[in-house]
Amino acid sequence: MRARFALPVSSPDLSTLDRVFLRFQRIVGWATFAIVGPCSVFVMRILRNNRIEGVPEARRIYREALASGRPTLICANHLTMVDSAYLHWAFAPLSEYLFHFERFSWNVAAIEHLNRNIWLKPIVFLGKTVPIDRGGDEAHRKAVLNKIRWLVSRGEVCTLFPEGARSRTGRIDPATVTYGIGQILKDLDRPQVLCAYLRGRRQQQLSAVPLHSDTLELKVEVLEPKTDQVGLRATRDLSRQVIARLKAMEDERLGPAPGF
Repeated sequence: MRARFALPVSSPDLSTLDRVFLRFQRIVGWATFAIVGPCSVFVMRILRNNRIEGVPEARRIYREALASGRPTLICANHLTMVDSAYLHWAFAPLSEYLFHFERFSWNVAAIEHLNRNIWLKPIVFLGKTVPIDRGGDEAHRKAVLNKIRWLVSRGEVCTLFPEGARSRTGRIDPATVTYGIGQILKDLDRPQVLCAYLRGRRQQQLSAVPLHSDTLELKVEVLEPKTDQVGLRATRDLSRQVIARLKAMEDERLGPAPGF
């Protein structure tokens, strides 16, 4: 089990109800993983006929990062609604998640998507997902960030998309970065970010799922964000470091986009 890192004293903690609910969600997710996990891979690997290139290297980096015991976040580009599922598939084999469920990353999903499809709600619940209302007020967003911060400080991993939504152009626009990632990072002790760039070879723009029979290429790099700023400036600095690394990874893969 990875070490648990204490949050700063000034950081707000979760209510007892929130802590109990997240622990319950984790237990139920683990109890059903022997069914949900293989079914998910069956859909991606067999029904969708997708492959992921770069898996051995991604798994090596992931294992080494978790072995360090440092608070870990995964930050990725965002082109489809199921990017998190494909990243789960790539980062570790099912057997590893079954025996070390803390390595199965938590996710954040927009609640409006869940409300449109009632069948998604139990699936994302079992998949360790924290819902967020992107149109919610500051108190709601703060509560979601507190949950993520608390989970990561307790040895869990969480996947975030710094752009906040799927890219409408098919390319990362650093101007669209949200500052939630920075708010989380600045309150953690020596955090590390696994920057993951995942893209299908035939992917041109956003879509609900990767194209059928497409091969997805994955590259992962470890970022250790640091800042000498404080307050809001620190939040912005850390967020921009993450999006800049993802943008550099994309430019290496596709070449610079016009206008950048």
